[in-house]
Amino acid sequence: MIEVARRGAIALIAVSEEGARLGLGLQGRFAEPGRVTLWAARQYIPEVRVHGDALRDFVAELWRDHAAIVGVMASGIVVRAIAPSLVNKYEDPAIVAVDDAGRYVISLLSGHEGGANRLAEQIAAETHGQAIVTTGSEARRRLVVGVGARKGVSEAQVLAAVGEALAAAGRGRDDVRAIATIDLKSEEAGILAAAATLRVPVQIIDRERIRVLQDVLREPGFVEEITGVAAVCEPAAMLAGAQTELLAPRTVRDGVTVALAQDICGLSAWDRAGENT
Repeated sequence: MIEVARRGAIALIAVSEEGARLGLGLQGRFAEPGRVTLWAARQYIPEVRVHGDALRDFVAELWRDHAAIVGVMASGIVVRAIAPSLVNKYEDPAIVAVDDAGRYVISLLSGHEGGANRLAEQIAAETHGQAIVTTGSEARRRLVVGVGARKGVSEAQVLAAVGEALAAAGRGRDDVRAIATIDLKSEEAGILAAAATLRVPVQIIDRERIRVLQDVLREPGFVEEITGVAAVCEPAAMLAGAQTELLAPRTVRDGVTVALAQDICGLSAWDRAGENT
């Protein structure tokens, strides 16, 4: 579920039929879909509202009363469209660009103050894509916590298991950018509540993608009997980023399994050098 804390309307703007269909899917994933309008220059699908202006002029009309504008289009198109309307990071709406397939979700403007970073992360979790965040402090949040759990686990159980794994790795909650889990656990209340407390999105990984790593991480037993795959938390964590490495293997605590993966693409050359010395 996608939440936008700042008050105001939310616009999804597409420039193709594929983008309009992706936008329609995203619209239904917002916690307050009534705030969200799907726009396009043409009637690509019946649910689209058509704007008659040039994109730059249309964006200018939305600027003052919108909390967020999501361009389902190339980032360059978004940049050119918003350029004349820029004021400052405290007044400008959150601006996010996402490609038609939802593979990359880029926080372009008002990342921290306007909430674009969190919005990009939430959209990426819904599209199974990669959020691109360049804000200095938040870009360094590069840990993904893979979580597997028995049915009915509580928020407290999940948070305790996550906290234990982070402490053992010498990391903290501020290092976490997402929780990842298998699609079978997409509605597990304890996992969702823990993510909300940590203020990170839940990235759902399809079991078929997890199965790709099954031979490497195979531990036949209860998990495989229930889910059809031999491991959940480790591959979920590793598959939640474009380029990751396993930082801490699976640990088990009170019905919850946790593994930590690190986004390698979030490390600078200097970081890598430091970690290898």
